[in-house]
Amino acid sequence: MTPQTRAELQGRAMRELSIAHQLAETRLNRALRPLGLTMTHTAVLLHLANAGPGSVGDIAAAMEVNQPAVSKTLKTLVDRGAVTMEAAPGDARRRSVALTQLGGELIGQAMRAMHPDATVAFAGLDDERLRQLVDLLAEVRATLDAARR
Repeated sequence: MTPQTRAELQGRAMRELSIAHQLAETRLNRALRPLGLTMTHTAVLLHLANAGPGSVGDIAAAMEVNQPAVSKTLKTLVDRGAVTMEAAPGDARRRSVALTQLGGELIGQAMRAMHPDATVAFAGLDDERLRQLVDLLAEVRATLDAARR
């Protein structure tokens, strides 16, 4: 494959990922609306479930968004009782964020709410192609994660 052909193929892959992301996020936000959640809320909850407690800055860095955006999302989640936020030991300027039991329960509810849309999205793929897709996407994610700036 020539470098130009590869560049065109890479561009097409990025466009397809971007369009698929937008379509999926729109559907999933619609599915989450009855729970009073968005994909952003769900992503923060999942991050805390996987990474454990952390600071607002840690969450912002992991999600590659600015701290004010994370703070706004966290305020909603604190108000819902899904997370706690308190001054970090030894540094009152730093806020420590942790998932609550309710937050963990909301993750389960969110996953169940999103399941029908996942079923639609992957209906055309048999089990083997779905496994291959998951593996390929995980590889792309890992590469992008390692190349963070």
